[in-house]
Amino acid sequence: MNVHRLSWRVDRAGLAFGSFRSAVSGVAALLFAAAAFAGPVEVYREGDRYCPRSTPASSPRIDVAAAERIALRLMPDDFCGPTSRVAGCDTVTENFYDTWRVYVHQYHKVPKAHDWSALTHSYVILDPVGNCMANIPGTEPGAPR
Repeated sequence: MNVHRLSWRVDRAGLAFGSFRSAVSGVAALLFAAAAFAGPVEVYREGDRYCPRSTPASSPRIDVAAAERIALRLMPDDFCGPTSRVAGCDTVTENFYDTWRVYVHQYHKVPKAHDWSALTHSYVILDPVGNCMANIPGTEPGAPR
């Protein structure tokens, strides 16, 4: 691989000029190196345990409480604890384009608060009747999946 050293010169106005070809080569090398260390871009939990899609479309529409209850049920075992690391899960729910998007985040119990630091999260997207459209785990390194 041929990598060119960037050479810069400064004109009287203080503007820096360099070789375009060497700059492009340098950027390409950096992008290649970053791609080599990058992990999977999209990961989904699949299957009837984590993302069931069996509710008929003619079923009654769910409300926010049902969406949160379904999303918590679709988390892996012990995701919401209680364990030595995790005290429980918080949910943040929104109804957007006729879907329920439920953000489920683990927390530590601290006095008068739930601390999300150094813990993972997951997104569950449900259709209007509660079928799972996607169950997307968080991406923190070392996070339980």
